[in-house]
Amino acid sequence: MRFVPLLALVLLASGCSLFGKKDGTEPMELVSFDQTHRFSTEWRQRVRSGQDVGYTQLVPALADGTLYVAAANGRVRALDAETGRRHWQVRVDDDISGGVSVRDGRLYYGTYNGDLVALDIENGAEQWRTRLSGEVLSVPQANASVVAVMTVNDRLYARSVADGSELWNYDSPPPVLTLRGNASPLVTDSMVYAGFANGKLMAFNARNGIIQWEQRVALPQGRSEIERMIDIDASPLLRENTVYVAAFQGQIAAYSRNSGRNIWGQEASIHENMSISGDTLFASHSDGRVTAHSLSSGEIRWSNEQMLRRNLGAATAFGDYVAVVDYKGYLHVMNQSDGEFVARTRIDRRGVRAPMLADGDTLFVYTNRGRLRALQVEPR
Repeated sequence: MRFVPLLALVLLASGCSLFGKKDGTEPMELVSFDQTHRFSTEWRQRVRSGQDVGYTQLVPALADGTLYVAAANGRVRALDAETGRRHWQVRVDDDISGGVSVRDGRLYYGTYNGDLVALDIENGAEQWRTRLSGEVLSVPQANASVVAVMTVNDRLYARSVADGSELWNYDSPPPVLTLRGNASPLVTDSMVYAGFANGKLMAFNARNGIIQWEQRVALPQGRSEIERMIDIDASPLLRENTVYVAAFQGQIAAYSRNSGRNIWGQEASIHENMSISGDTLFASHSDGRVTAHSLSSGEIRWSNEQMLRRNLGAATAFGDYVAVVDYKGYLHVMNQSDGEFVARTRIDRRGVRAPMLADGDTLFVYTNRGRLRALQVEPR
């Protein structure tokens, strides 16, 4: 199995350099607009190495007013989400590649060596660890009894939250060529929903791993291995009785959480996480479009096409806005109502791979260099 980071895929597909002469395949130039809003930095922290060169997407986790964040070199911190004040910090002897998440007193992360690790959220002390079959690039997710995680070789593992012991696993042999990454499982009290590199979304009984239903979100098309890539790297979302999911070179779709019945689908190519606010789903596409969709019908309410080929990160809804970061590290903020730009700033010249985290009107941005900022946007 071979992995392709998205930027490399763009270069392969276009047959040219992003930084060469202008021929219609280069990133769109930034458009000028009247910045009606400004950024307010509530606090900032530096978390050592931040993201690793191995294309990690370490996203912070928020629980009960505390923000938990990990750096690829093994630094893990707990911070007051309102002030940024440090509660505790530990240095673990791991190269962290996947995480973090928090549930019922435990913090979970995965490593390049294939370890799934649980820490005590009160002080960062290790509670248990278990070895899996491959590198962990997704965020482990848990309910009260099961923690589920995907490894880079497309295996889904379910472990006991109490001690990490094996409960069940599912092996989905991946295609020859895939994007480097995995969707994080969606875990409820009774179900585990997981997307695979073969374009399938599958629902499992959380307790015993019995398959409840499966759906194809994408079908491979084309003659080359690149054209046939249909990874599900965007983590599934749940709102009431509907699961929302998207595939690279496939579609964005909605399914019944219980039966897997298809509710709607829209052709799309998406590999970054999506977000929901109110009755709207927001997504950044692999070509650089940002779209807003009706949750009930999938209808496109607006489409912003002013950042084409800028290799956008996840679209994150917060307050009345939706934000994305491009490959140059520019943070773009748009109105949720119409997709019009309201503010822009350069957050980190090395970019932001990790999906941003929203808490009401606050946006937490964890950059590749390890700069963690709590931002708000307000009218000028």
